[in-house]
Amino acid sequence: MILRYYGHSLFTLALESGLTVATDPYGDFYGYPRRRLKADLATVSHHHHDHDALEMLQGVRQVIDAPGAYYPARDLTVTGIATWHDEQRGAQRGENTVFILQAEGLRLVHLGDLGHVLTDRQCAAIGTPDVLLTPVGGRYTTDAPAALENVRRLRPRITIPMHYRTPYDPEMPIETERPFLALMGAEPAPLPLCRLSAGDIGERPSVLLLGVTPPGAA
Repeated sequence: MILRYYGHSLFTLALESGLTVATDPYGDFYGYPRRRLKADLATVSHHHHDHDALEMLQGVRQVIDAPGAYYPARDLTVTGIATWHDEQRGAQRGENTVFILQAEGLRLVHLGDLGHVLTDRQCAAIGTPDVLLTPVGGRYTTDAPAALENVRRLRPRITIPMHYRTPYDPEMPIETERPFLALMGAEPAPLPLCRLSAGDIGERPSVLLLGVTPPGAA
């Protein structure tokens, strides 16, 4: 599988079967490039404008936006776990769905706009990720210390930060990825994409950083 990052909480996951999953599409958002991405399936962690802009996707046959177990393709299972967008059990910003994507022998977890440290029950439901995509910018989501605690609780093999301030959204009142990486004791160089397989995932560094895919690259 090939994982690409487009900024904010938007990734695409391209499987060997040819199926592509897009997560939390943001549409027209700050200075990010106006994109039209192809995807067969979209996951939406919550219905805020910067996470459910499905109009930026082409070819989507199914949208998954709620907790539950889904089987959209023979080679893909998607499980949604109910969480919250804030530390007051959703009283401030509502609910959030964590998505577990299982394909090609790997378990990839997208935390969406998670805004709190996960409970023991939620951790048990999520299980141990091979790849964890976690928000780290704070204010609207977990900040660096809370994200670190979730990493400690989930014990993923690989952690990739998301939902942090970039040059495309310099006025967004959240932190960059640097405080989180400092807490993790990591200084990874940004990668243009990440190729993942069950056979070699153990050879990867425990923390990866994906650069924002430039316009026209995919």
